[in-house]
Amino acid sequence: MKKVIIGLVILMSALIVGSTVLYQRSSQPYARARADTIAYVAERTSLSEVEEFYWYNGTETYLTITGQNEDGENRLYIVQQSGGQITSLSAENALSEQEAIRMTREAREPAKILNARIGMIDDRPIWEVSYRNENDRLGYYVIDLRTGEWIQTIDNI
Repeated sequence: MKKVIIGLVILMSALIVGSTVLYQRSSQPYARARADTIAYVAERTSLSEVEEFYWYNGTETYLTITGQNEDGENRLYIVQQSGGQITSLSAENALSEQEAIRMTREAREPAKILNARIGMIDDRPIWEVSYRNENDRLGYYVIDLRTGEWIQTIDNI
């Protein structure tokens, strides 16, 4: 009986250590992209405080930092991953994440909102809100970040 308990303790310890290592390795690309983007934007702009980080994968990849500049203004910094071009926008002239989610709920009536990301489509800043519909199928609702105008819906994936 003692050998069985020792064996179970060793097995559980191995599972815990393995799970921890797997989690750290799987979250490492996100953490590195966030840190690299913050450093890149801070070097080239007056970013002083970071609030949120978004990673958007459309036809191109965009990494977005929201935060305050040295003057205390709330800003959005959208970085094109290939090329590093930074698009800076005033947060006061943009829809908030909560507004984008509210608009998606009103338009699509999803069963569950998964997340919202800032990106660019054809040099146009957008919110992409992903959700699960009533059939548990994946959907995306894309709206203009500045105006809230609907751009496209991708549903039943």
